[in-house]
Amino acid sequence: MLSKLLPWDFLPKHPTTIDKSKPGIYAFLIDDPYLERIVLDLIPKKELEFSLYSGVEITRDFIEEHFVNLSFFSSTDHIQVINSENIKADVLTFLTEIEIDWTERFMVMFFTKTSKAFTEFAKNKKVTAFELEEPRFWEGAKLWQFCQKAKNVNLPPDVSRFILDSLEHNFESFIWVIDMIKLNFPEGKINIEELKTMITKERWDFFELMDVFNENPKRFFAEVLKKNDGDYEWLRALFSMMQGHLTKVLAPDELRNKAKLSKYDQSILTVSEKISREVILKYLRFFSELEILAKSSDELLINKLRLEIL
Repeated sequence: MLSKLLPWDFLPKHPTTIDKSKPGIYAFLIDDPYLERIVLDLIPKKELEFSLYSGVEITRDFIEEHFVNLSFFSSTDHIQVINSENIKADVLTFLTEIEIDWTERFMVMFFTKTSKAFTEFAKNKKVTAFELEEPRFWEGAKLWQFCQKAKNVNLPPDVSRFILDSLEHNFESFIWVIDMIKLNFPEGKINIEELKTMITKERWDFFELMDVFNENPKRFFAEVLKKNDGDYEWLRALFSMMQGHLTKVLAPDELRNKAKLSKYDQSILTVSEKISREVILKYLRFFSELEILAKSSDELLINKLRLEIL
């Protein structure tokens, strides 16, 4: 059975990633490598001995050798698999259909992308499956708190404010800065002025860019091109956010009945009245195309952005 959770909802419920009292198959769908490392590190490897394999190594023969036809020389270690998306669909099916005694063995599998095979595998009653969802762009503060907890730190409010204002709100930036702080301030006493000299401001506020789009789509694309330093993941997140934003713009009626509107709510109403439905639908399709190009790091993406400002 598949459970979809945000990282900060997962951690309190599963502080050791797996339930030590419930052996069996565990599957995790996590597309961010830094979050994957956090979840991997929480596995109680001091208490349970694991052997590590890559998905390409998991075959029918491997399963039979390690779980079915055990010989005197067979290892009874628990199995941990990374890049499990490389396991063939028929092998995943075989793993759930063959009779295996799971009363004392763990097999913990990490997938970095979804597929039809994963979806079917995760539905199987023998599999305990989790999909850790990507935080939304407005949940930077929650993400920062999660990263601190995962790395066993609790930084002062002034340090947190500076980091949230200066860095992109993603796992890579937050994990990097926590490790950097630990290295440079090993006793825990952080000189924020010294810290400021170590961090170059990289934060591009998605809300600010959204406001630019609302005012002038061409200028929005010009600003996005300024960010063009090969960071396709940043572009993918931005284009995904814009699709969510425009979807809300298409159905603003619910907002009009709210007693109190946030700044973001007001921006939705403004753009819904300023730009026609046809134009919004056009940009919605366009941002979907851009997100696909960003996911594959396709250089055609940059040319498409340039065409938009001509």
